[in-house]
Amino acid sequence: MFHTFFRPFRLVVTVFFLLAAGMADAAQPKARIAILGGTFLNDIIFHRDGLIQSEFTIDTKVGTSPTIYYAEHKGIPFYYIHAHGQGKWLETWVALYDLGVEEAVGGATAGAINRSMEVYDYILVDDFIDLNIDRPISIPHEVYRDPNAIPLPRFVPAVDTDIRDILLEQTRKAILDNPDYEDISIHDGGTVLQSRGGRFETVAEVEMMARMGGDLVTMNLASEMAYSRMLGINYAAIGVISNPAEGRADWDFSLMEELYPRVNPLSLDIVLASLPAIAKLKGKPRVSDGLINHPEMTSQKKQD
Repeated sequence: MFHTFFRPFRLVVTVFFLLAAGMADAAQPKARIAILGGTFLNDIIFHRDGLIQSEFTIDTKVGTSPTIYYAEHKGIPFYYIHAHGQGKWLETWVALYDLGVEEAVGGATAGAINRSMEVYDYILVDDFIDLNIDRPISIPHEVYRDPNAIPLPRFVPAVDTDIRDILLEQTRKAILDNPDYEDISIHDGGTVLQSRGGRFETVAEVEMMARMGGDLVTMNLASEMAYSRMLGINYAAIGVISNPAEGRADWDFSLMEELYPRVNPLSLDIVLASLPAIAKLKGKPRVSDGLINHPEMTSQKKQD
């Protein structure tokens, strides 16, 4: 009798929470594009009037997301996540996947390993070397919408070529047409090497990185390139040289006092100017379409 009495109540509570969950999902503003801010942007986006509209977090299968900001520019909606996700590496990318993001732009300031790259230079990176030692290597299988997927992504090319071409075009327009930036060079391609966070590299480590083929070193971009491809999100990034890598030339932290006020507004202008062309990519076949899932192996196929 006791259980019979509470059964309808339990059903009502279950329906309530299901409806509440659905309403919470529906309440999140929708966007196909995401921007991930690093030191190439710092917090400049929060000081531009009219961009940020709201903020929220969502729960994912790997934990609660970092704060996600909903923003609009010239009628184009996008999400913004600050500081590469502020340490929530998997949660950031799984949240974007769960929200239906298809296009993403990232970036970072970096140390120049390649001696032809100088402070303030912009690099449209096209490959990476990942020396990460403390972040998850891959996306957990339970995250994927398709339970039969066998994600084993390839990285040839390592970034989305359409977004990279758009960023390159807008970088050239912003810099080459402005005499204030005549000291800044633009590098069409470069290999970014991701080092561990928390400290700068030693001179010996930088020399090793140079021999490995790295052009610039930073702490987050390789993870973003890997996670985005694993989740089928088209991604490209901008690198900005903030200092010579250790042993390449003398520098000190006073350099940053001049660098960030100059490159942060410029980088945001480039990213925002790229949004209309990125938005038009919807529905276009992409370079990564055939690079994500491993084909089913013969031994795994069901026998008739």
